[in-house]
Amino acid sequence: MEHISYTPGCDASDLSMSHSPLPSVTSNDVLIQVEYSGVGGTDLAQRRGNFNPKPGSLDHHLIMGLEVSGIVAQVGDEVTDFQEGDRVAALLYGGGYSQYAVAPQQQVLEVPDNLSLAQAAAIPENFWTVYANLFEPAFGNLCEKPEEKTLLVHGGTGGIGSTALLLSKALGVNKVITTVSSPEKMEAAQRFGADVVINYTETDFVEEVKEATQGKGADVILCFLGGDYTPRNVEALAPFGRLIQLGLRRGKEVTFDFKLLMNKWGMMTGGHLRPRTLEQKEATRNALREHVLPLLKSGALDAPEIMDVSRLDEAGKAHEMLEEGKVVGKIVLKSWCEGTATV
Repeated sequence: MEHISYTPGCDASDLSMSHSPLPSVTSNDVLIQVEYSGVGGTDLAQRRGNFNPKPGSLDHHLIMGLEVSGIVAQVGDEVTDFQEGDRVAALLYGGGYSQYAVAPQQQVLEVPDNLSLAQAAAIPENFWTVYANLFEPAFGNLCEKPEEKTLLVHGGTGGIGSTALLLSKALGVNKVITTVSSPEKMEAAQRFGADVVINYTETDFVEEVKEATQGKGADVILCFLGGDYTPRNVEALAPFGRLIQLGLRRGKEVTFDFKLLMNKWGMMTGGHLRPRTLEQKEATRNALREHVLPLLKSGALDAPEIMDVSRLDEAGKAHEMLEEGKVVGKIVLKSWCEGTATV
């Protein structure tokens, strides 16, 4: 099979095509002929050497890519939910930028007939991450009385941000506020369901959030920035609010008034999917099956928006687009194109 290779710390232009044997399939595994691979911020961090697979990982886990869609090519002896020929999307530990990928059955999700496989490739990393962090009780807990809560999402037009907007509105969150950087992205955020859109290059998001909530603040804040945004997020937080941190693009060293957080009885949490246990990832998969798939099937939840479909050998171009902040929605890579090898 063909796949993308990289050296940790390399530039986007250094991504290249390589050839390796198909990954082996154990009794609990599903082998997927990959049609599309999702491209996300975590891939950029891994390429830069900041988010690496643990030492001793299997060879196919060293290949970049955490989410795919495609057709089931083979199943292990203990797999009960899937069979050859099924259309699926899967959350991976690694191996997505490839023509074949393998995932434990607990991290595989069936694709509704009304979704294309390109759209389905945008589901695993984004939907698992957003649902776990915003709706599971230990974290954002938006599943409890969502009709009474306000959510602030920073960067509401990227993969994670747009998913947070779409999902929170579909699951009944009362008011969704987001920050973006341009008039074009303001329009996109409204399309994704935001009730209030703030252009952070022109106004102070803290003041805008307080005005939109009659001074209360946001019950839940989803942020991937960290750094100097942390004290401002704490200021924008409502009493008993929860700050969910998914990334630290503005720095991991933060300074803020902890007493202010204590006075609000606030909470800070958040995390990455890769370190979670198989049981935890399965629990989120099952929650998506119960609460999200029916909405996608009925059309009550819009499908993910795909901004660009690039060939697998154009992964470097996709990374550059993401780094330049040009992406609205999601970029996916098509694994099988004219001229590519079969196995």
